[in-house]
Amino acid sequence: MTKRSKQLLLACAIPVLILFGMTIVPLYTLIKGDEILLQTVPVDPSNLFRGDYVALQYEAEEIPRALVDKAVVAEIEAGEYDLTVYVLLEKKDGIHTPVKVSLNKPKNGIYLKGKLEYLGSNNEQKPVAYLTYSLDKYFLEDNTGLKWEEASSKGEIVAKVKVKNGYAYLVDIQKK
Repeated sequence: MTKRSKQLLLACAIPVLILFGMTIVPLYTLIKGDEILLQTVPVDPSNLFRGDYVALQYEAEEIPRALVDKAVVAEIEAGEYDLTVYVLLEKKDGIHTPVKVSLNKPKNGIYLKGKLEYLGSNNEQKPVAYLTYSLDKYFLEDNTGLKWEEASSKGEIVAKVKVKNGYAYLVDIQKK
């Protein structure tokens, strides 16, 4: 094989390896991850070009400030934004809910890795922490969007999520 052929082969192999590498974590999570249910809250989306989908927001994205470690609060107050945090979950009535938010990865239990956007107050003027996860949209079969939008507006949707080492992958949605 000539030097030119080796260079061409290498140039073609690198993008393929990069794309393959991007699929490893989601596939590993789907195969080995723990399945959990997260409660959603109402949101009403529509998108003409992408088809039917439901934009999802979770109760686990607005966490009472009392569950946030003091070290996390100190980082936010020091001016850190988009802080990576770990949210320890506990199963209550079949739904996984947050019990603690910290900077350190939990040694055991099911947890989500998320970004702490900011600390503030919710509509009821209660102190909360606002987090984001990469679980915001779920695409649906054609012509089923209205049914799911109605269920979403009533808060009747739970999300089935696979979680492994804090990485979460949205698998399905279902009505409670």
